[in-house]
Amino acid sequence: MSEIEVQIEDIREENLRDIPASCSGCVYWEFPEEFEKAKKEKAETQKLKLEEKKREWFVQTLKAFGTCGKIVYHEGKPVAYAQFGPSVWLPNINAYDSKPVGKMEEGVVFLSCLYIADKTLRRRGLGDILLKGIIDDLKRRGFKTIETIARRGDPNNPSGPLEFYIKNGFTFKDKTNPDLPLMRLFL
Repeated sequence: MSEIEVQIEDIREENLRDIPASCSGCVYWEFPEEFEKAKKEKAETQKLKLEEKKREWFVQTLKAFGTCGKIVYHEGKPVAYAQFGPSVWLPNINAYDSKPVGKMEEGVVFLSCLYIADKTLRRRGLGDILLKGIIDDLKRRGFKTIETIARRGDPNNPSGPLEFYIKNGFTFKDKTNPDLPLMRLFL
């Protein structure tokens, strides 16, 4: 695994348009009905509408919660992305059998997406670097736990493969759905 130089930035209103294209209009966690509707339509205007909804979600979440995502840049280009926040602001969590997801008042944050968009940079430690940046940020802010839904056997899952989380110290919180278990890490 070769060392790659990257820059990680918190998502802010000023860099929202830098979210990698594959993620910029994905509203899977925030607006599940709109996500399903868009899968059927696939029109360019629908994509722009979803990108705007995603930006609105970030603006509102930034104001109410603070940092809720990070962008990784390599050679000046956005190549990876992560999103996290209070579980109540990510309603598609309710579609999963593995529960209960911790609440922000309990010091728990939900990691909804950790995605290396540039496939040539996968399996080179970039996910580890990004996750460490998120963990350090959440610890500084006094959070106690981070949770996520991981996917067994599919590295193309937006939140990341199960093996990645186990390697980074996460444990199983609930295995009701063994292919999509709820994972957690105490900070």
